[in-house]
Amino acid sequence: MELTARIHIEEGTYWADVPELPGCFASGDTLDELFESLQEGISLYLADEGGQGGPLHVATATLTDRPLTAA
Repeated sequence: MELTARIHIEEGTYWADVPELPGCFASGDTLDELFESLQEGISLYLADEGGQGGPLHVATATLTDRPLTAA
């Protein structure tokens, strides 16, 4: 399964949302904390939706200071 995590920085804290999973988001004080929280949030979201759980892995992540725009 391939998912997109949009990563944001606000007031020194990181947060991310997953467009493919409406309402699924996570936050953390560091990127490591964010990725751990995001992995847990996605797993819980998929479990609630009856989807496939199991371990998730972050393949790539891009952090930018530019605003997100539609592709």
